[in-house]
Amino acid sequence: MAVDRTVRRSQTITPFGVGGIYDFGSESFVAMDTIKWDVHGDPDIHLPRLERVLRVQGFRGAPVAGRALFPGAYRSGKPVPYLRFPTWLFCPTCRGMVQWSPTREKKGEHPYCLPCGKKSQLVPMRFMAVCKKGHLTDVPWGVWAHIGSKGGCQNHKLQFKSSPEKGAGLQSLSIYCLNCKAENNLERLPFKDSLDGLMKRHQGTKGCKGTHPWQKEDLADFCDQAPQVVQRGASNAYYPVVESAIDIRVGEKDEDSIFELIRVHPKWEPLKSIKGLAKSYDDPYAKIFIQPIVDDEKLQKLGVTSQIVWECLQENEKSSEEVDEVLDDEDLLLDEWLAFITPPKSLPGAEFIADKVDLASFSLNLQDNELIAWEEFRRLISQVTLAKKLRIVRALKGFTRLEPNYENIVSPSLGANVNWLPATEIYGEGIFIALDKVALDDWEKKLPAHVLADIRDKLKKSSMGFLPEATDRFVLLHTLAHLLIRQLCFECGYSSSSLSERIYSDKEKGMSGILIYTASADSEGALGGLVREGLPDRLYGTFKTALFRANWCSSDPICSELKHQGIQGLNKAACHACTLVAETSCNYANSLLDRTVLIGREGEPTTGYFNRFISLIEDTV
Repeated sequence: MAVDRTVRRSQTITPFGVGGIYDFGSESFVAMDTIKWDVHGDPDIHLPRLERVLRVQGFRGAPVAGRALFPGAYRSGKPVPYLRFPTWLFCPTCRGMVQWSPTREKKGEHPYCLPCGKKSQLVPMRFMAVCKKGHLTDVPWGVWAHIGSKGGCQNHKLQFKSSPEKGAGLQSLSIYCLNCKAENNLERLPFKDSLDGLMKRHQGTKGCKGTHPWQKEDLADFCDQAPQVVQRGASNAYYPVVESAIDIRVGEKDEDSIFELIRVHPKWEPLKSIKGLAKSYDDPYAKIFIQPIVDDEKLQKLGVTSQIVWECLQENEKSSEEVDEVLDDEDLLLDEWLAFITPPKSLPGAEFIADKVDLASFSLNLQDNELIAWEEFRRLISQVTLAKKLRIVRALKGFTRLEPNYENIVSPSLGANVNWLPATEIYGEGIFIALDKVALDDWEKKLPAHVLADIRDKLKKSSMGFLPEATDRFVLLHTLAHLLIRQLCFECGYSSSSLSERIYSDKEKGMSGILIYTASADSEGALGGLVREGLPDRLYGTFKTALFRANWCSSDPICSELKHQGIQGLNKAACHACTLVAETSCNYANSLLDRTVLIGREGEPTTGYFNRFISLIEDTV
């Protein structure tokens, strides 16, 4: 039976983007760089604000084919190419090991053991070697088997032996050479720098090979980093660096939207060829190429003229020579914050449709004692905006290994001179919640400095360079977003991985809000129902339940009293039982969380922003 190996288009950004390991059943592959992609023409995804941040001229979605084949080597006309890795495989029946070559790949077939027959499918070794500069290679099993061997075995015939009688650890696994009888177990393999001296003897250098699995050795980079052995599925084997932004353009008459429609017109490529040959749109030579675009029925309805097409061409030439004004991540968030605080009127074709909820005029049928809790809720929450339509573009900026250190980002194109990045666009909906400025400022003044001092100290010493500053405001907003995501999954039926967060936190710029939105590119991302949960009667109940549950964790008192927990000790009172969410839902590696800044600490009630609200809802139970 032929094997149909497929991957979702959105997964080519994360978790199976360039450099990522994709396990398909008992097979394992690595995604090759974008130079191997079969793409032509201009980028097909545009979001000008994100383009300026990343200094590119556009984005591309992964190429699609009728049947997704992971070839051993790139061949024209295929979808995103993946390469079988690790190349060292073993037979579960005879335990024999073989180093697989891409030339042996057969379409729709598993690799199998020649001596044992097709029923014995070869499976990949579970270990691989990576370095801090992002390089990836096989563990040199032949050299490992001969550590300490005095003989000069030249014909390695390896076997991956399992000896259960030696225990359950790696000491029960060994690499054995059938030719010279040399053997070494794997007990020390995961140790730090276990391959350091071994690689030096094997290839004459201290560092790794300086290549990625799909690269030829003559393209190797100089690398002085010692390779470290990790398991294929280890969390530190691959850290994708993803940048995302929300499209806040309000309709077809927006200039960027019109320019984008012009750029995807079939006659755009021929028009670009007149660069430098015409001085204006009135030039007879220019008219030959511009007129077919102007005559397009859809563009005519939008009022596109020859002058507008010419302006688009000039803008394109300008961006080709020099990227427009560079923005940073904070600029992206500020633009979005302003759009949610004052939602613009949407025109036909808008990618951004949002409406404010008037909390003051909304009447809830509450008892007297609960009306007090509702008024406290309104005092703490200044605004709720329902995002009925969102377009989110997520671009793969690169990846790192071993540590999420942005100093060693590997480009998806491996440094080639390209003007685009791989990306995916997601359509969904969301709930935007802004905290009250006066209440938040008052809470920040009262919060004792020592409450989050431990997290700040840990962050300074950590390797998590991509994380923002651990301000009181950010930790509060981030933790609130997690609690609401966990509760909304129960309220509207989404899986936890289908919801995501955006945190708007900056005291100087007046930002203090969160956006929870559907982040799944499949059908679940368009199920609907999330916006309805933002209506006051439902949102009030969601807040009550989420904060009430946060008041007690099944791991308390341990969870609430620990000074450090989570990745590199960057959390306080936050664990899987009470606060953490799916990795795809959090942009900050499930770090910088502490639920006590919402609910308060025993003996320190002022530490909790929602402390009085929680006390009031407890009185109503």
